[in-house]
Amino acid sequence: MAYTLDKNIEKQLISDYARKDALLSDYAAKDSDCIRKTEYTPKIFRRQYIRDSEAIINLQLFNRYAGKTQVFSLKDNDDISTRAYHVQLVSRIARTIGGALGLNCDLIEAIALAHDLGHCPFGHKGEKLLDETVKKYGYRFFHHVQSARYLTQVVGANISLQVADGVLCHNGEKVVDKYMPNAHSCKSFDDFEEKLNLAYTGKLNDENLFASTLEGCLVRIADVIAYVGKDRQDAAKLGYVPLENYAPNSLGTYNHEIISALSIDIINNSYGKNYIALGKDAYNALQGIFKDNYKEIYQSDHSVVDGYPDEKLKDIILAVYETFYKDLTTDKKLTDKYYRPYIYPRKQAVDEYFAQNEKYPERVATDIVAGMTDKYLLSFYNKITKA
Repeated sequence: MAYTLDKNIEKQLISDYARKDALLSDYAAKDSDCIRKTEYTPKIFRRQYIRDSEAIINLQLFNRYAGKTQVFSLKDNDDISTRAYHVQLVSRIARTIGGALGLNCDLIEAIALAHDLGHCPFGHKGEKLLDETVKKYGYRFFHHVQSARYLTQVVGANISLQVADGVLCHNGEKVVDKYMPNAHSCKSFDDFEEKLNLAYTGKLNDENLFASTLEGCLVRIADVIAYVGKDRQDAAKLGYVPLENYAPNSLGTYNHEIISALSIDIINNSYGKNYIALGKDAYNALQGIFKDNYKEIYQSDHSVVDGYPDEKLKDIILAVYETFYKDLTTDKKLTDKYYRPYIYPRKQAVDEYFAQNEKYPERVATDIVAGMTDKYLLSFYNKITKA
């Protein structure tokens, strides 16, 4: 039996969506502008970027968000943020602001849900250690680049350029007071793939990391809004840093206060504009929060992985990486058993991925390690590599 929409409902939905589209800002990304490598004809109710969100939440690495570190690793506390919580919060914050600005919230959701798919085990600490590991092969690892690579070069999910570009450009470790597309923003998949190739050797500069849509620009700052206050809240919950230890600022003390203040400020400074901006006071206050967070959390002993000093964790990541690198250059037994079946359900896409990367074992080995959860990396090391 074939299920089809009732004709009267179909007609009404077409009218309803047309009215919604008419309310979008002149600067919003329209579904009609969506670019894909393979054409997709959307259903009336499953529009271009809704299709991307649904594809993303069915990817293997989306499911693994729950097993990946946000800031604090291997804590026996279910209230501490995982990567899964973080991406949901980014999505909600960005959609709230984007809705007020008349932007395309379907596109915002897709970028937000996918933006951290490339994070390797143990968060930014693991990212630094994996990058140090792959440098010997002339390769570099950055989580935002890996997220974009995963969507477009590893799985054959036919994700739109607008989503992939927003993911690549989300890097939230450097905050600016204004975000907007520039002359270097992607206009095609050729532009996008050129950026990936530059990133693989560490030659992609900050000027190239402004998204081609305001939706992508908004997700980039929403990423920051989602973690600066929550990281403080988590540190306090673990008994590391009381909230009173931080310097007073105009954005507030508690996570919800910071989110609310920054959301209002961005709406005030961006409404009807072709950019996403922070006011001077909010920008300076946010920089102050960053400075305190780095001192009290990110560069302190509180972010150390329990039971695994940095040197030990580095040795583990190196050992697992080298195990797969060797396997990829010999018989691929481990790769075929522990990686190939878990990439993507469409065999043709997986075969194409391996064929395109036949000469790049360093890339595939990186894809494998980056795709592991925290506990799985340790388990693999103890059961396979170390043994």
